[in-house]
Amino acid sequence: MEWKILACTLLLSLSTTAWAQVPEADSELGQEMQTLVKNYVAEHPGISIDEAINRLAVQTEILQSMQDLRREFAGRLTEISIQPAPDQHILVELKGSAPVANRLLVTPSGSTRVVFEEGHKHTAEEFHARIDKHKDLLYSAIPGMTGLLGRPGEDRLIIYIEGNERQAEELQAAVERLERELGLSISLRPNMARSRISL
Repeated sequence: MEWKILACTLLLSLSTTAWAQVPEADSELGQEMQTLVKNYVAEHPGISIDEAINRLAVQTEILQSMQDLRREFAGRLTEISIQPAPDQHILVELKGSAPVANRLLVTPSGSTRVVFEEGHKHTAEEFHARIDKHKDLLYSAIPGMTGLLGRPGEDRLIIYIEGNERQAEELQAAVERLERELGLSISLRPNMARSRISL
């Protein structure tokens, strides 16, 4: 996850020209790019180095389009993400059943499909409001909670706890009660150090 944050920071600082004119391998920028590419290949087995470079370049080029999609579907947006398979594409998850035709974005480094998936129960805003409303209940029901990770598109909440797998098992009855109360799927991720809450 950390490399993704680094990738986003670096990619935002790069222009398409910077990708086209690959920096010297020994330069600081060249080393950072090599790290990003290696991490991408490691996380996505079967992707070649050339394809990883191209995918990362495309990601810099579609950032504005993704923001435009966020604005266009603000009233029903559940989640928007870049998916790696079967090809790299943008997935736009929407509340409600009104269909939206898929699209194709063309950028200097290639084309990217935009796939719309309707039928979700909540927008991202509604999902996070539900979590915020029940935060006190979550902290009181799950001792040793260190953080939260929300997945609006999956209608799922992951709760980080300091405890081990045995303690996570012992909390399953509390998890089931919380699932009924919140109307979400909830799972525990044990052995997680105290961290910032991220939804």
